[in-house]
Amino acid sequence: MIRKLPLVLILFLVSVTLFSQEAPAASSTILHYQFKEGPNGAQVASAVDSSVNHLDGAVHGVLTYSSDVIIGGGKFSLNATADVDYVVLAQTAGNAPLLNQTQAFSLTVFAKPTGGTALDVIGDLIAGKLITNGSGECLTTYGIFYSQPLQSFVAGVCGADGSARFVWSSHTFPQNTWHRVTMKYVTRQPVTTISLLVDGVAEGMIKVRSFPGPALGNAGFQVGAANFGCDTCQFRRNFVGFIDEVKLNGHLP
Repeated sequence: MIRKLPLVLILFLVSVTLFSQEAPAASSTILHYQFKEGPNGAQVASAVDSSVNHLDGAVHGVLTYSSDVIIGGGKFSLNATADVDYVVLAQTAGNAPLLNQTQAFSLTVFAKPTGGTALDVIGDLIAGKLITNGSGECLTTYGIFYSQPLQSFVAGVCGADGSARFVWSSHTFPQNTWHRVTMKYVTRQPVTTISLLVDGVAEGMIKVRSFPGPALGNAGFQVGAANFGCDTCQFRRNFVGFIDEVKLNGHLP
């Protein structure tokens, strides 16, 4: 005798199967720079990572804490108005599996641009992972930028094949205002989705078929500037403004 399953049970089993095939595994906090130590005007000795991984970043140049913060944020932020000063977390054999996220990850920053360069529409690096000996548009594995010429935020990923994929915000965001900016990267073969959100609102998204994954290298994670080759040369892309709550979410090895 053939027994028929109830329709509700069949739908439940189908939904569970689809969810298990498509939903990425739960992510973890890889690093989180809150810049909460202060006081206002004090020099930042290092970027303290509040995650369990303790990926503290070193300071290049002179950076200070600021009481200029986003509404609802902490007491202090990072004053990154100095054009060539930044935080750098060097990649090591130990942290490389954490920084080199390839399947599903997100990067979030609070940023208040107050200036910037006008080199190109890609913009100045707020935070992201650099590529050793990068060239052309492929200078970061992944990153969030602010384009002064366009007054827009930008999310970018460089592919292992040398292709660069960027998402520009659909709205303009003039300087001197705080914003919460998030880039999301998700691969569900054969499609990779890169999206950009500003203040929780979707600002842009691209879908790429058969994307080879992010380009990996031995360069580190930087906040506030990208010294490609030198601190003041053509490809410096140094963010000018205030930064807070830099958070990378991904998967633990």
